Amino acid sequence: MTMFIDELSKMEIDDFSERAKNLSQRSENEQQLTSYEDMLKFAQRNFVDNFDKTAVVGLAHMAYGWMPTMIRRTKLSENFKEWKKNIENGCLGKGFLEKVMELTNDSIVGASKLLHFLNPHDYPIYDSKVYGAVIKNGKHNLSKDVDNYISYVKILQALAKNPKNQSVILNIQNILINKGYLLKECSAIRVLEVCLYVSASTKNGGKKNKE
Repeated sequence: MTMFIDELSKMEIDDFSERAKNLSQRSENEQQLTSYEDMLKFAQRNFVDNFDKTAVVGLAHMAYGWMPTMIRRTKLSENFKEWKKNIENGCLGKGFLEKVMELTNDSIVGASKLLHFLNPHDYPIYDSKVYGAVIKNGKHNLSKDVDNYISYVKILQALAKNPKNQSVILNIQNILINKGYLLKECSAIRVLEVCLYVSASTKNGGKKNKE
């Protein structure tokens, strides 16, 4: 178990609530989160109606563009019906995740973004700001650590799907909406992930992280 997972597993839902309450209002200059709704709608539209190689390569570029990095390998010979089934089921099989990573330059960070836009209820985004929210000044090669991502997803899913946590998560969501970090209601797992993401600056003394 890595330090990140060890520390994350100690967090209770109230820790997320406290982080949300301590956030300052989002500056209008910080617009990296405001495109989320349109990107999500676009991804869902293609996932439902037209999920093939062309769609998945285009969506991977869109999701990966938050980094930003150009995708270099798009010669895929995958069964995208099987991919769609796995994504709908929130599959965390290492073999499947590594297949998705092949498209996103062998990065689980890039893969997490693509998977999130296709299934925002089961896959949270994983990046250096999320990591930095839990481990102050921690250095870790996030992009290659599939096992870390799998553990991270399971921890957030357990929190998000626990019936006892629903009222607290709703409160966190409302705080994030009021402070400008979310535009409207979204999946519980997105609420927790964004709470970590935007609290990273406070955790790291305002330093910005890069993947």
